[in-house]
Amino acid sequence: MVRRSSLVALAGLLVALAPDPRAEVAARTDLAGNYVATEIVTTGLRGEPVIWGLRGRVARRANILNPRGDQNGDLWPVIVESSQPQRHPWVVWSRFNGTDYDLAWSRWTPQGWRPVEPISPDSTSGDDLDPDLAFDGNGQAFLAWSRDDGGASEIYLSVWLKRRWMTAVVVSEPGVDSRYPVIVGFGDDAVDVEFTTPDGVVLQRVLFSKPGTITDDINPLQHLRVIGTPIYAGDDDGPDWEDR
Repeated sequence: MVRRSSLVALAGLLVALAPDPRAEVAARTDLAGNYVATEIVTTGLRGEPVIWGLRGRVARRANILNPRGDQNGDLWPVIVESSQPQRHPWVVWSRFNGTDYDLAWSRWTPQGWRPVEPISPDSTSGDDLDPDLAFDGNGQAFLAWSRDDGGASEIYLSVWLKRRWMTAVVVSEPGVDSRYPVIVGFGDDAVDVEFTTPDGVVLQRVLFSKPGTITDDINPLQHLRVIGTPIYAGDDDGPDWEDR
């Protein structure tokens, strides 16, 4: 299992009262252009931190991601480095489309940040919020988030194929308000997703058929099965899985 590590060099946390706050998410590279770390600089307007913006020197501006995000109303991103040797960062966040929030993403490549794209090419109703991104030991990216469409919020799960994100699947219980997902681990052809419900914290294990090679035409979550809905007690040693 690959757990999330401390992957950002925190450049600073500033509180500013200026009417034009600036912040920054940027990739730091060495003189040869190789990725070194992701830097986050935040500022605050009347005590409320913001993250998107532009503070760096002109020479670094090509390394800045989503510099107008705060003006657009974009929410805080999740930033995770790949589990592969170069450890390039991937970034996912809730981006305001003028009506509600859809998920957007980008990742660092040797040529710089990829153009910002939606997770889903088709705009969905409701707000896609609280994304969580994680990589398994093979470098496969998994993404979980909640969607609030005015009723009970649901937890969605997707996996990066070869050139696109797979059509998302719902992994929470129907009709149960579910929020704040966290991908907590991986097993053999399984991913564990934890989230909150009105009854407490729930951990779902999602089993799927994963082929040897994932391409854009192969959906590893097409034949998924979700087992167990244990709720953690404060001193619980872990979930006791039972098939439904």
